[in-house]
Formats: sequence, structure tokens, C-alpha cells
Amino acid sequence: MKKQKTDSKLYTYRFRIYSNKEQTAFLDEQIGCNRFIYNFFLERAINLFKIHNIKFNYYESKKILPLLKKGFPFLKLANSQSLQVSLKNLDSAFLNFFQGRAKFPKFKKKINTNSIEIPQHFAIDNSFLYIPKLKSAIKVKFHKKVYETVKSVKITKTPSGKYYVNMLVEKFAYSPYMPKKTVGVSTGIDLGLKDFAIVTTGKSLNDKESYKIPNDKYLARTQKKLTKLSRQLDRKIHKRSKRDKTTPSKNYVKFKNKLSILHEKITNQRNDFLHKLSLRVISDSQVVTLEDLNIKGMVKNRHLSKSISDVSWYKFISMLEYKADRFGRQIFKVNRFYPSSKTCSKCGYIYKDLKLSERSWTCPVCHTEHDRDINASINLFLEGLKIGKELTELTPAEYAPAGYQNIGISHHTMK
Repeated sequence: MKKQKTDSKLYTYRFRIYSNKEQTAFLDEQIGCNRFIYNFFLERAINLFKIHNIKFNYYESKKILPLLKKGFPFLKLANSQSLQVSLKNLDSAFLNFFQGRAKFPKFKKKINTNSIEIPQHFAIDNSFLYIPKLKSAIKVKFHKKVYETVKSVKITKTPSGKYYVNMLVEKFAYSPYMPKKTVGVSTGIDLGLKDFAIVTTGKSLNDKESYKIPNDKYLARTQKKLTKLSRQLDRKIHKRSKRDKTTPSKNYVKFKNKLSILHEKITNQRNDFLHKLSLRVISDSQVVTLEDLNIKGMVKNRHLSKSISDVSWYKFISMLEYKADRFGRQIFKVNRFYPSSKTCSKCGYIYKDLKLSERSWTCPVCHTEHDRDINASINLFLEGLKIGKELTELTPAEYAPAGYQNIGISHHTMK
């Protein structure tokens, strides 16, 4: 989700495309042209900087596009606006690199997810999509109705060979959307690896409940099958280096598709779990409190990086944020140095010598036995009660449209 103005927001709806052979060949051709433009100008930018110390310039590169079509006639079959978007994406990649938000741009590979963006001259009629330079209409499976005006469409091809269309729409604050009903409930969430999340929810200190949500470990459960398929794939006839001109065998293509489908299944399982859990949390709570985790730094731990990537904390937090924004909820992030596990949730005593291996401890002051993770979620829950105590006095969400509430996500830092 992208934010444009205070009174409007941009959302993306994703739908599955079912194209015939002719349409599939056309889409592959269009995606290949866009990938060629991106890689061509990336290589050109690298050489210009190495030899002449000249940085990439979008407007100068844009002037070369018409000349490039004379040298490469197959580019004439592509949508010119889509080629310009690929060039603009390269410009954004360089901008993110120079501003320290991303790594240096990489060349696009055919085996990865590829896409083509169509900013104009497209049409949607019932269950069909019309795009430039394609006479026939592409069938789209709309699993929900789109009432907003579609600003642009982006067709994506996954490594498993499936096609999707991403429709960018703009929602205004005065759109007739009613948020979820609220009952003044606060929730504290402590994210973990053994258990995906430990949740404490309730209205007060005496009216609360804590429970653990197990970590299904989708990647770890399928690791043996992935390893077996990868070894079988490596034994098939295929290129062993860039200079190798060996044609991949049919068995190589078959096992490659099997591996892609398995990876896609893992991703879909994980996304399904995250979507359902985030919607459940947002639907049942008015205030959600969690820690501001340094996920980027935690992934550098070579012992835990694979497990942290598998649980997808960052994606889960992102889902919580945009769904809270949509349903009129509040998200608060407590400072990452807040001792949620070491603080006694009953008397406030801080056990400074608590080690990571200690999963439970007893408070020496009030003699309360604490489960490390449940105690952390209770402390986050209590912080949420302190921060959001004024929210219960606001107009109930079921009586006010989302646009007239405090939709902005609050990032509160506790010191």
C-alpha cells in the first residue's frame, strides 16, 4: 500500500489471469522486451560510470529509446509506455541505492518473477482485460468487486508460469467504507521463533487473557522435499556456466517447474497464515502494541537468519499496519530496548540478569512465576493500555466512516 495524500490512499488488488496460448506468447514477448530494456540500460549505466564517471540520467536515456528500436526491431512490438516505465523503475532503483535504501541494482533474470506495467490505454469489461497491441481480451478471475477507478495495471509472471494482474486503485477518505466494530480492547503481541506470537488481549489488567500462536515453520517442514528436488534438478542436463551453450533437457524443465511450484506453495501458505492472523488481531482490537524490532540487524545472525526469514515478521507487521489504517485501528511500537521480558508484569521489578536461555523466571519481590514470552506480551499489553486509554472515549468506530477517524498509524516510542 502506498500513501499519496492525506485524503486518499493507493491500494493494489491482485487477480489471477487465465490466458490462452496466443495471449501467453504475447505476454512473454512483452515481458521480455521490458526485461531487455532494463538490463540494457543498466549495463550501459555501469559502463558509463566506470569509463567516464557519468551517472545514470533518466531523461537522457529516454531519448535513446526511439533509436534503440531501429537497432532492435523486436522492440517495436512492445508497448512504448511500458518500456518507459521499465526505464523509470531503473531510475528509482539507482535513486534508492544512492540514498542508502537498497543495494546496487541487479540484472533481471528470466527465471525470476517478471512483470510489465501498463499505465494507460487499458480497459476492464466484466471479466476481461484489454491491453494495447493485443486484439483479444484476457480472461481475469475477479474474486472481489472493484468499485474504485483503476489508475494502472501491472501483469506479473511467477516462476511457476502463472500470470496475475495487479490493479492500482485510489481510495478517498470519504469513500463509503465502514470500519470494524470496536469494543475498546487492547492487544499486546510479542513475536518469537518457537511460537510465532504470544498475544495478550483484554480491556484491563484484571480482564485479559494470554495465548500462544504456534509457528508452523512452512520452510522447515518442506526442507527435505526441497533438497531432494534441487539435487534431482542438478543432475539433469543444463548449463553449468554462462559460456556453456548446452540446451536444457525436458526433464530439467519439468523438475524446475516442480521446484518453482513447491516454493510458491510455501509462500502462499505463509501469506495465508499472516493475512488471517493479522485480520483477526485487527478485527478484535482497537489498540495493538508490539516491539519495534531491528529485523534487518537480526537477520545478520547466521544461526537464526533462516528461521527469522521463514516467520516473516516484517510482512506481518506491514499487514497489521495497513489493515489498521483501513479499519480505523491504532498501532503502537514500543522502543526495542524496552525490557519487556525482564520486567515483572505484576510489581514492575526488572530482572537484569535474565539470560536468553532462561524461558521462565520467578520475581524475587512478589514471588510471581513468569513465562518469559507471556510476561513480555503482558507488559506490551499494559503499555498499550497506558497509551491508548483515551481511545475508549472516542466515537465508536461503527458509527463513524474510516476517513473521519485518526487513520494514521502511530509509532510511539517508549523510553
